[in-house]
Amino acid sequence: MRTAALRTFAADGACADHATRVSVRARMLIAFYRSVFKPRFPKRIDLERARASIAKLDRRLGGRGGDFQRVNAEANGIPGQWVIAGNGQTSRTILYLHGGGFMFRTPRTHARLAARLCSALNARAFIPQYRLAPEHPLPAAHEDCFAAYRGLLAEGRDARRIVVIGDSAGGLLTLAVLQRIRDAGLPAPCCGVVFSSGADIEEVQKLDADATRGDPMIGAGALELLQRVVFAPIDARDPRISPGAGDLGGLPPLLFQAGSTEVLLAQIRKTVQQVRGAGSSAELQIWPQMPHVFQAVHWLPEARQALACVHDFVERHDAAAG
Repeated sequence: MRTAALRTFAADGACADHATRVSVRARMLIAFYRSVFKPRFPKRIDLERARASIAKLDRRLGGRGGDFQRVNAEANGIPGQWVIAGNGQTSRTILYLHGGGFMFRTPRTHARLAARLCSALNARAFIPQYRLAPEHPLPAAHEDCFAAYRGLLAEGRDARRIVVIGDSAGGLLTLAVLQRIRDAGLPAPCCGVVFSSGADIEEVQKLDADATRGDPMIGAGALELLQRVVFAPIDARDPRISPGAGDLGGLPPLLFQAGSTEVLLAQIRKTVQQVRGAGSSAELQIWPQMPHVFQAVHWLPEARQALACVHDFVERHDAAAG
């Protein structure tokens, strides 16, 4: 069985520099992605058909019920859901910014991931239903997520007990929201966590089909759809939209997690270096052979381990904030 190093730049904590095996379950998932999931998507994808397929997949993978609640709510006028695990008696709050290429929602799947984060962090999570492209071009999503953060503060939630977490497109939104919080002079959250996301839209625009060959999940069609539908109508160098085009200094501590096979891996590494170069704190964990947002696959041992590392990171910085 292959082994590889999981590298993190944490100075301490349970996730500092150790080796891990690629589990049997992970190898099965990767094989499914490569042989079944990825080949099903053509090189040019119709958005409405893609939305229908993803909604169907969300119903299948997200399941029903579960040991958590989903409660419809609003934060500063932004609709969303509270995800509450256990009895919900906690002072820690997660602002969870979901992925989906700025075009899709998978409410069941993301609620399950948020619930697992709630259990790991002893928190409750608010997931804003930000406006989607292309009906609402960027930075509509950025503005909605920032408004939701303002709403949490207005409700009396202690910023030092808020963690902003996002996956994929939501990871970019996490960085954008943290920039807006800084620029507005609002109290900053204790830290941020980014799953499988870079920060520079112009760099993503430059990727081609060859860049997706090593990625078991994201194919040329998905990349082309993102570039054509979401990014083509905007200025990719606008710092209001692309965090990497702006100032990444003065942000709270950040944890980046990514799989070693991801098409965005080089971009993620670059983002971490940008954050550090701007004087902010960033830790990076690269998980061997893992696909895009593997944390959402609840039956993967690596996903459970990754969330344990998120717990380790948040606990260290929450204690520092206190």
